[in-house]
Amino acid sequence: MGTAAGMIEQARLLLGLGEEPPGSNHNRVTKWYGIDAPWCNMAISFEAGHSANLDAIGGKFAWTVAHARSFQKRGRWHYGLGGIRAGDVVFIDWSGTRVIENIDHVGLVEAVHSDGSVTTLEGNTSDRFLRRRRTGSCVVGYGRPSYDDAAALPAGDGMLRRGSTGTRVRTLQENLNRVIGAGLDVDGDFGPRTEAALRTFQERLHVDVDGEFGPQSAAAMRAALAGRSAPIRPVPRLAVVGMLAVDGEFGPATCTAMQAALNRQGAGIVVDGSLGTQTAKALQKHLGVTPDGVVGPDTVRALQRRVGGSVDGEWGADTTRHLQTALNAGTF
Repeated sequence: MGTAAGMIEQARLLLGLGEEPPGSNHNRVTKWYGIDAPWCNMAISFEAGHSANLDAIGGKFAWTVAHARSFQKRGRWHYGLGGIRAGDVVFIDWSGTRVIENIDHVGLVEAVHSDGSVTTLEGNTSDRFLRRRRTGSCVVGYGRPSYDDAAALPAGDGMLRRGSTGTRVRTLQENLNRVIGAGLDVDGDFGPRTEAALRTFQERLHVDVDGEFGPQSAAAMRAALAGRSAPIRPVPRLAVVGMLAVDGEFGPATCTAMQAALNRQGAGIVVDGSLGTQTAKALQKHLGVTPDGVVGPDTVRALQRRVGGSVDGEWGADTTRHLQTALNAGTF
């Protein structure tokens, strides 16, 4: 297998890569993978395939959830950002639930910063391959590929549960005493009383009541310590403004307007200007096709029938112009 440096080098070579035509999910990454679909995880596979690291990442993946689960099954998964290193594969959930099943984006870590944030190299972000800066607000966790030079993962998987010990458990016990008056002994031993108190806290903050303290419960705890009654969700990165230019370019502005239109139909997705898995599923539900998160020919034909124009199953400039017209008219 290869190295983390080799993986990062291949990712850097993709910087600036777009789609041909814009909005088509077609470029040399998706051509290499074999399908035109949201390609953030395909980019990870591409980088690995060109740096002798496919085995290191667990094989070729297009679906982020499956890839995260693969890391988890191989004992190479860690929740949150604690202990993350350059070369790790970081998984993102825009809705902020910190749940693996809700992951809809992924990137390769290029650098780790003293404030706890990371610089990532990401495909399918605003329909391009770009550098981004990410914080724990939207991160579910990360997988560490088994590079030849891979460092050992931090002990555990980042979750505190029955049997955990140490400083992090003491902090949890102190915080539970503070926010719900649990009356726990702050001894750093996660026993049955700590678990019961945590479950009470989870129920009150409306997060999964599983007795384990991970990213989801940590977000709820930060909210509780700030005097809030529910976890703080990430805010949308883009806002919808004005009328769209009918130019056939499916960029962030058109995607943002489409997401806003889907939300008016009850989709409840984050308006981030990126056609990720959750947006694709919302679009498919709106069009009445199978919501598998992959924008293939069936989805495109349904979109073309909805907005008019040629029905050929290929999302090109003509389809985008008709979509832009429908969005401007409020008829989508």
